[in-house]
Amino acid sequence: MRITVDTNVLISSLGWNGAEAAVIEMVLESRLELCLSAQILSEFYRVSKYPKFGFTNSEIDGFIGRLLPNVVLVSPSQKLNVITDDPDDNRIIECAVEGKASYIVTGDKHLLSLFHYEGIKILRAPEFFYDPTSPFPWQEILNNNSMLYRSPRAGWSGGSR
Repeated sequence: MRITVDTNVLISSLGWNGAEAAVIEMVLESRLELCLSAQILSEFYRVSKYPKFGFTNSEIDGFIGRLLPNVVLVSPSQKLNVITDDPDDNRIIECAVEGKASYIVTGDKHLLSLFHYEGIKILRAPEFFYDPTSPFPWQEILNNNSMLYRSPRAGWSGGSR
């Protein structure tokens, strides 16, 4: 199954445990295909440097270094104007459309307010695991507590802070 995530999911999975980290772990385990674009990666790099997060360069580079070999990089061929309140959010939809994603996993209120776009479901990470219409074995994920409570930060740079 192919998905697209936005920057807040990437940031959350880098720094904290929870459903967002579990989604990225599934990508790293090749249980999900993740579509990203240069625009999403660029925004991630910019946002991850914000002092409020306290990520080191080693953590950021380690995270991306592990993630990129498991990513389908797409170059969106069409510009969309679906979300007018925050036009930058359209980059996520463009990536998902180009990559033929089944889901957009996000915490963004503008994206979430759409619920779906051209057959692409738009959900928060916890909802993604509970979606009964998904062909993915979501019940297996919910029953596997170790997956939902890993400490991702310790693994990205080879050590914990």
